[in-house]
Amino acid sequence: MKKSNKYILIGITSLILICPFLISITKAQEWPYDGADTSIIPDFSVYPSEWYVYNITGLLPPNHLLIAEILKGNITDLGLGNGTCVWGNFWTWNLTSGEKINTMPDTLYAFWNETYYGSQNIPFIIPVEDNGILSLPIMSNVSDFFENALMSTVIWENKQVFPNIYSFAYWNTSNGAYFHFNYTDDGILSQWEPHLISGGGNLTLHSQPAQLPPVFSFSTDDDILTINSTNFKIATTITDADNNNDGVTDTDYLFRVLNGSTWTDWAAPTSLLDLDLGSVATGNYTVTMEVKNMYGVTQEQITIEYIPPAVVNDGGFVSGYPIFIVSMVAILGIIVITYRNRKKLKI
Repeated sequence: MKKSNKYILIGITSLILICPFLISITKAQEWPYDGADTSIIPDFSVYPSEWYVYNITGLLPPNHLLIAEILKGNITDLGLGNGTCVWGNFWTWNLTSGEKINTMPDTLYAFWNETYYGSQNIPFIIPVEDNGILSLPIMSNVSDFFENALMSTVIWENKQVFPNIYSFAYWNTSNGAYFHFNYTDDGILSQWEPHLISGGGNLTLHSQPAQLPPVFSFSTDDDILTINSTNFKIATTITDADNNNDGVTDTDYLFRVLNGSTWTDWAAPTSLLDLDLGSVATGNYTVTMEVKNMYGVTQEQITIEYIPPAVVNDGGFVSGYPIFIVSMVAILGIIVITYRNRKKLKI
């Protein structure tokens, strides 16, 4: 395998670079990775820091994968008016050695301004509607872009969009050339199968982010839900996950607790959290906690039973017994002791 082929990645990249993206651009609002506060990139279904991993045959050596890493999104004018952009890195991943090589840094994966789609490569990521699902108009727009990008090399005799299966295809009956694109319903390339005179490579989606909110549980630090103090500690357990598919266990979480009728500020989770119910009577109390990552918020609740401990009053007597009874018992004890002492003196 020639070294140049490793940098071509998924093939025919040079055919797909288009003139509008050589224009100098001005970057405005951005959506970068921001821990648990990371936002989805508008008009698309992807978040910064995500990895979409692909199998490739025909252009990479055996036992290699392609990683499409999402870096950020922003509003950019490419000479076509402002539009939402998705930027990322392409990596080749040697599964034998574990080495990852950044073969195409800071690549424009997609540009979309509601009327025009563009990309510096094949359409890995395409826009979605407000409901997060692909539509026929969007897919038609993307298919037009790719057809125009290849027209200098291939003239397609046939083209069709299949919105029900999120796919579009080009083919020539004269020479058997074809291109098939299949997508997930939220706009992620799942399969690419080209057949051209100049060659090509098949590509299939190997793994993608789970995009799930946190899974967690919490209880008192000793796991006993009956307490005799309004001030106690709670322990939180967050299930290990790799929701952005970057090969690293998630660590960026924030949590908050509903204390009475007021939520605490969002903060990084700690192993033990101090909680104070305040001045409350004996009874059951619901403690509500929320934990969030960049994909959403999960809420859980537990019920705490508060039973105050026995309290000694100011007179030194045990609370809960009438003072009259305690006094009578004390007086009777004095009388008995005095009577016994008098009997001893008479003897």
